[in-house]
Amino acid sequence: MCGIVGIVQRDTNKIGKNIIDSLKKLEYRGYDSVGVATIENNQVKVSKEEGKITEVIEKIQLDDLHGKIAIGHTRWATHGPPSKENSHPHIDCKNEIAVIHNGIIENFQSLKKDLVTQGHVFQSETDTEIIPHLIEQFIQKEQMALKDAIIHTIRKLEGTFAICVLSSLDPDKIYCAKRDSPLVIGINSDRMFCASDIPAFLSHTRQVVLLHDDEFVTLSHDGYEIINFTNMKRVERRPYIVSWKPEMAQKGGFPHFMLKEIHEQSSSLADYIRIKQPSLHKISEKVYDAKKVFLLAAGTAHYSTLTGENLIRKYAKKPCTSIIASEYDSISPLIDEDTIVLPVSQSGETMDTIMAIKDAKKSGAKILSAVNVIGSSITRHSDDVLYLYAGPEIGVAATKTYTAQTLSMWDIGLEIGRISGELGNNEYDEARKLYNKIPSVVKQTIVRSEALANRIASWFAEKNSSFYLGRGLNLQTAKEGALKMKEIAYIHSEAYPAGESKHGPIALIEEDYPVVFIAPKDQTHKRIIGNIMEMKARGATTIGVIEKGDKEIGELVKWKMEIPKGYSEMITTIPYVIPMQLLAYYTAVKKGLDPSYPRNLSKSVTVL
Repeated sequence: MCGIVGIVQRDTNKIGKNIIDSLKKLEYRGYDSVGVATIENNQVKVSKEEGKITEVIEKIQLDDLHGKIAIGHTRWATHGPPSKENSHPHIDCKNEIAVIHNGIIENFQSLKKDLVTQGHVFQSETDTEIIPHLIEQFIQKEQMALKDAIIHTIRKLEGTFAICVLSSLDPDKIYCAKRDSPLVIGINSDRMFCASDIPAFLSHTRQVVLLHDDEFVTLSHDGYEIINFTNMKRVERRPYIVSWKPEMAQKGGFPHFMLKEIHEQSSSLADYIRIKQPSLHKISEKVYDAKKVFLLAAGTAHYSTLTGENLIRKYAKKPCTSIIASEYDSISPLIDEDTIVLPVSQSGETMDTIMAIKDAKKSGAKILSAVNVIGSSITRHSDDVLYLYAGPEIGVAATKTYTAQTLSMWDIGLEIGRISGELGNNEYDEARKLYNKIPSVVKQTIVRSEALANRIASWFAEKNSSFYLGRGLNLQTAKEGALKMKEIAYIHSEAYPAGESKHGPIALIEEDYPVVFIAPKDQTHKRIIGNIMEMKARGATTIGVIEKGDKEIGELVKWKMEIPKGYSEMITTIPYVIPMQLLAYYTAVKKGLDPSYPRNLSKSVTVL
């Protein structure tokens, strides 16, 4: 995926600074290259280069650009490797039309072949570059006005896109269109924004207009017009006020967004618990009544759905399967009107998930989702939504949204337990008391674990491989811990069921090999002690994430990262991941890496 921003303002002051400030807030969406197009003296000026924004600014002074209008792009490479030539914006042959794009144009090769035969010259390997040339072709050959040429162009595109167009032929407007890729409008008294995500303009305005698929927007400094580009009907949509505050999308004194967001977890979880959502009971009832339930997610969110899978099986007493969204085809023959599909997502824009739920709806399934971003694509395709209220998450490796997603699975699970009778009134009330204590336990865990994680990280940073082992519900906690170490510290890390570790993984154990155990004092406790001893006997260096005061395991491991004691498995699936988030973060820092922006990754993958 990529980050796109457009700004139209009344005066020429600081357009370069404004567009760069907005792009920096979208750099989590891609940071292979960056580029900006403006109009100066009625001519399109494009400045772009490979690299992160701070690196590119050192080469070319993007923040010194002038004009009343600009579009900017930060790229995550799909078609063509990172390079200046493949950076956006892309232009037509006459240098009159500049385009930025997020998504995938599936029929770009055939369109490009036709354009080449018409004499168009291409400068890049990207799918995006066909767009300005198609617009140019319609203007030249069909004598169309710019707006009509853009609409005819987007009608020819197959695939997914969020597009912004700037042109010297109409120098006071930006034209935008979307299909299956995120795009929002921001409204300020002296300027208008279009962007991939709200944080791009949150410091300037909290007035937001959400765009739907197949919509086309004309943006000027004093307003916007929306039409549906398939039927050309005008769309009336008023802005709404987002609850996020500008400082929520800033570092707030922390060295990295990731560390800030780790520390925000106690408050974000408390917000979720505090805000009562009528959809909870409706979603839980529908899940309980359904014959088939499939949870759907990608990346970190998938591990939260493994908790949901276990809880629905336990309390609804029915089959429930968590499916990685990109593997949806394996279950599509089973989807019908008796099926619930429950997607879980931070952004609500992950393309694999969106395509899966669209297919499921065609087969008659009900879509019940848990999503962080209000008004995102997944929410608009859903019959009911449970919102996570975690606020903006800028760090690419999910932290606070993972714990919010897992908490939402417990929220649904406990409600199903009450509906089904598996939890009696007293049991349900006691479970809710524990549930309400989770933010406090998370806060205590951060305070207790951070200094030790920093110390262990000095040793871990020298390693190149590790295992994370757990049992039962703690296996998905181990999976999330291993993913974090892999994502941001670039250390190969694998999670296994602790009991399965002797069937293959143990062959890799050698002296001082890191093995992290998630080992609360639950029904798995005695068995995991044996697994620790197996690893120690072969020279492994063991780290235990354990309950405070657990002497049995505390005396076996080299390092013990302790969680406040006396809580149920509900607590282990959330606070027990905190020490591993901190360990991954500090290991990345010790290696001189930027944990907020790991290489080759982006925040939500909006391409298939």
